[in-house]
Amino acid sequence: MMARGGVIWMALALISAVAAFTLKYEVRDLKDDLARLESGITESRETAHVLRAEWSYLSRPERLAELAERHLDLAPMAISQMGLLMEVPLRKVAEPGDELTAIMGDGTLVTLELAQP
Repeated sequence: MMARGGVIWMALALISAVAAFTLKYEVRDLKDDLARLESGITESRETAHVLRAEWSYLSRPERLAELAERHLDLAPMAISQMGLLMEVPLRKVAEPGDELTAIMGDGTLVTLELAQP
C-alpha cells in the first residue's frame, strides 16, 4: 500500500516537473516574441520620425517656391484670361427620373435614380 502511494506521488512529481519545464520554455518563447515586436515598434517609430523630418525639410515653402520657379515656367495672369462670374455656366439641377452616378470613397460606383415626390 505504501509503495503504491509512493509511485503515485513520484508520477505526480514527474508530471509537475515536465509541466513546469514546458511552461518555462513557452514563457521564454513569448518573451522573445514580445522583445522582437517591441523592437519592431521602436524601429517603426524611428522610421516615422525620420520620414516626418524629411517631409518637413522637403516641403519648406522657400524650397517649393524655388522648385516651382525652376520647373513650372509660370507667369502672372493677364487681364484677358480673367472672366466675369456671370459667364460661368450654372450647374444643371437634377430632375425626378434622372440618374445620378457617384464614386464612393472605397471605389464603389453607385447609381441613384431620383424618385417622383
